[in-house]
This record gives sequence, C-alpha cells and structure tokens, in this order.
Amino acid sequence: MRTGLRAGLLATGLVPAICVLLLTTGCSTRFQSFQFEAPEGARIEIWQSGRVSQEAERQFMPAAGRLSSPEYHLASPVAVVSSGESFALTYTSDLRACTLTVFSDRGKVLTTASLPRTSGNPLRFLVPLQAGSRIWGWQLSVSPDAAAGTLGLGGAGILALVHGFSVDPGLLTVDGSVEVLSTSLSATSARLTEATRREMRNGNWLVRLTLGDGAAGGRVEFSDPEGSRAVFDVNPASTPGWLDFGRGSMPFLPRDISFAGALRGLQVLAVSPDAPIPADPGQILTWDRASWRKPDYELFFWSRYPRVLIMDTASYEVQDAYFKRLAFFVEKAGHAGKLKSLAALAGQHGYNAHDYGPEDLARFFTAAKKDPGGLSAEENALAGILAENGVLKQNSEDYAPGDGCILSLSRSSSPLLRALLLTHESFHGLFFTMPAFRDATEREWSALSPDEQAIWVDYLAARGYNTEDHYLVVNEFQSYLLQQNRAAIWGFQTTTMDRMKSASARDAALARRVVAAHATTFLKAFDALDSALQSAGGPPGGEAIAVRRVDQESTN
Repeated sequence: MRTGLRAGLLATGLVPAICVLLLTTGCSTRFQSFQFEAPEGARIEIWQSGRVSQEAERQFMPAAGRLSSPEYHLASPVAVVSSGESFALTYTSDLRACTLTVFSDRGKVLTTASLPRTSGNPLRFLVPLQAGSRIWGWQLSVSPDAAAGTLGLGGAGILALVHGFSVDPGLLTVDGSVEVLSTSLSATSARLTEATRREMRNGNWLVRLTLGDGAAGGRVEFSDPEGSRAVFDVNPASTPGWLDFGRGSMPFLPRDISFAGALRGLQVLAVSPDAPIPADPGQILTWDRASWRKPDYELFFWSRYPRVLIMDTASYEVQDAYFKRLAFFVEKAGHAGKLKSLAALAGQHGYNAHDYGPEDLARFFTAAKKDPGGLSAEENALAGILAENGVLKQNSEDYAPGDGCILSLSRSSSPLLRALLLTHESFHGLFFTMPAFRDATEREWSALSPDEQAIWVDYLAARGYNTEDHYLVVNEFQSYLLQQNRAAIWGFQTTTMDRMKSASARDAALARRVVAAHATTFLKAFDALDSALQSAGGPPGGEAIAVRRVDQESTN
C-alpha cells in the first residue's frame, strides 16, 4: 500500500507541492559534499533546508527573491567547550557583501560576520566563539544590491582561533582582524584593521609572526599612517620559529606590516598586565622606555626560551638595589655564601649585568628571609617575581628551586656594552635551562688540560669570581667563549693572554706555555661548545640576538 501511494503521488505530480509545504515546517535533506569537522577529529553530518541536488549544494547563487542560502544544520549540535575556538567556513566568493549567520538553535542567532571576497582563491574565515555556547547551524545571506555573484562552499567546522591570519599551501585563514594585502613564498604584507588597532590601544599588545619551516633571516617593517617606521633584521644564523613584537619594541601603534621572507602567519595577542613580555634579547636593547609598565624596570622573557626571565633596569643604582647582595652572596670571591647588608657592601662594585639560576636564588632568599635584617623592598619584590614565574617555590619558611632563571642588565651601560653583556648573560640563561648543554659544557671543561683550566681559573679570578665554585667556573667558561662569534675567538684569546701576561710573572709563564702548546685552545673549545649548544636546541655561539632594530641605534 505504501509503495502504491508513493507511486500515485509521483504519477500525479504532487511531490513538489508537498515539499514546498514542508519547507515551512522543517523539510530538509542531507548535505553530501562534506561533513562538519568538530574538535578531536569528530565529523558530524550536515542537513540543509529544502531539496538541493549534490551538484548544486555547494553553490550559493543569490538572485532577486532568493537572498538567503538554505539553512545548514548539524545532525547533532556541537558544544564549544573552551575559549579560543572559532567557527570556520572555507569558501570561494566573488560576492560584494555576504553575511554569515551562526545559530545556536533553530531560529536563535549566536553571531554574525561579514565574509570578504576571495579573489578566486579558497579562504578559510574564522568567527570567534565563546566557551559554553553551541553550534546548531548557519546560513548565508546578501542584501538586494549585492546579489550578483556566487559563493562556493568548501568546508565547515570548529578550529582554534587565529586572531590574525595563517598561510597554508593553497589556503589562507583569516578572522577579519588583519587584511592580507599580498602573500607569496618570499614576502607578505598586511594591514591591521582600525577595529584591531582600537583593541590594541586599550591593552598591552603583541604581534607574533610565525615563520615558514627552515626560514633563515628576513626583514620586518612596521609603519603607521603618520609616517613612523621601525625596521628589524632577522639573523639568518639564528632564526627562531616565531618573532614577537610587543608594545615598546616600537614607540608607535603600527598599521602596516611587511615581512621579506617565508611567513606562515600573523597573530595579534594580548599580554597580561603583570606578566613578563615575550621578546628577543635584541629587541630589549632598543625597547622604548616610555612604554615600561614600571618606572624602574621592565620585565621580559626570552620568547624563544620562555623560562629565561630578563629584567632591564633604569640604572646601575636600581639594578644594585635588586641584585647587588645576591651577586656577592653567589659569585664574589671572599663573599660567596656570606650574607652582607647593602651598607656593608657600599662602595664595592657588583656587576654591570647579572644571571642567576634557581638553586642559588633559593639559597640566597632563604638565608636573607631568616636573617634579622630580612629582605629589602626590592629584593622582596624580586622574590615575588621569581615565585610568580616558577623560578622559585615559596613556602612559609624558605624558598626551594623551581625552573628557569633570571638575567639583568641596565640602561646605564652604553648601547655597545649592553649588546655584549646581554649576549653574555643570554648564554648563561641557556646553561641554566638546558640540562643537555650544561652536561656537555662540563664534559668539555673536563677535557681541557690542567694548564688550560688554570688559565681560565686565573682569568675568572682576575674578575673577582669565586673560583672555588666549580659550577660557576664552568658556567662562565662557556659564556665568555660563546659571547662572540667564531671569527672573534682568536682576538679574544689574544686579548686574554695579553692580560694574563701583565698580571704576574706566574701568569705570564703559564700563558706562554698554553699559547705555545695550544695555540687554538679557545677555538677548539668554542667549536665543541657551539656544537653541543645547537644539538640541545640553542642558537649558534655568538648569535643569541636574533632580531635587531636597524633604523636606529638605541632607545633610552
């Protein structure tokens, strides 16, 4: 009987009329071209309102009286579990203006977005979603004066939000916050929208450029409508996977960004008000001091090695307030292990730059906390910074080592000295945070002859280091070598030997023996350490600075 009824309806031509009636009450057909991609690889069937053939279902061709596509809804609505997710629609379009409406339930609008044209190439457009919301379906629509053209569907799903854009082979992904002006394998230019720039004015912003696989070098240029310009060169010998440019890396709010090199994406991010700012050491050297969040210092972390904190201080006096007692307690010959007051150390020079690992930091802050004099206000603030960032673990009575380290430099140093000091300290940061490199450095030290080790011990003693501390000696051995590139090693060895010869008769005799027997001892050690560091995931020797601003010398 059912078969006969269906045959009768077909024979009398009543099916079209019935489907038109059912459209108003939810008649739908399965969308066959692709499925909705949900998180964790799940795929969900899509249904569409009305009867659409598979050949035509990918195409939205608006016309007079038909300004909306079918409603596309999921067989099972998808919950948005976490923040940072987006509704993603892949398409091609030559429509002048098309609106995407996302529904949380039938007839209930969750959000809308305007879809840009694609110039014939596929585009993936991302619409940010709030955690706790859900996706029921979506629909496309145009205004009557924008009905000419076609939009072709290529896919839909939920993806991690990219607040900016990313470039994959054959597919550009955008969220509308950045306009991609041009992109190729060797160059990209983009423009931040005015909405994005307004957002950036209200917070501590960060522009992150993700580089292509195997990228080596490049040049980044930022500019604004008023003509301000900042240009950065990327070191081809030490190119990280991404570049961070925060508020302060240039003294203006950029609009246009260009990159000469292989670029995979750009994101506009926010930095928490009290969190360290991600930066390359080279950017810290020319950071706009007017953008510092505190008058006496700014706190960063090395974006490539996030466990390395870097504090840039306004002056040697400020730096001493935070680090001088720590320097004498940890490193100074005749003082190491002894807790002195700042008054007792008055008139004695600490260091122009500093570096400390978690074990020594824990020893100092535990001793100072138990001392009747306690911690100074600056030292207490430093302990708080270290605890908040995991370098120290604090309890009611003492401090325990955490993970990471802190480096420091000062604006009192000249630009040239700042660059040398921060390069030197950066290699200490890698020593503290890379166990494989630390172990390799110990092996290379052990491989030196007794005379070679004696030269290094005397060299460090002449600089006031506590050479009874083996860990300190080995750490300084690698950092003094790696603070310059390979081509400068011979000059460094010659200068070192000349200083040793003038120090005393014993040193002169020792220096002559080492030079005669080991004319390339520094170079051989450099090569071994350089190889070990790169094997551990670090930069080449002498190349800690990956990004350098080239349209100015310094910003103080």
